[in-house]
Amino acid sequence: MGYDFNTVELALRNGVHYAIDFCNPSPDAEVSSVREKNFECVVDTTATYAIEKAKDHKDRIDNLT
Repeated sequence: MGYDFNTVELALRNGVHYAIDFCNPSPDAEVSSVREKNFECVVDTTATYAIEKAKDHKDRIDNLT
C-alpha cells in the first residue's frame, strides 16, 4: 500500500475471515488493542526502522520516500 507501517484487523463471520480497517495510514497500535507481546514487537520494529532511515539520510535530497 506504500505505507511505512500498517496493521490489518480481521473479522470472522460464519467461518469466513474478512480484512477490515487495513488502509489506515495511522494504525491503532495501543497496547490495549494489540496486546503486550504484539505491542513490544511494534515498538521494537518501529524503533529499528526509524534508526535505519535516520542513518540512511542523504543531504540535499528528498529522503521521504
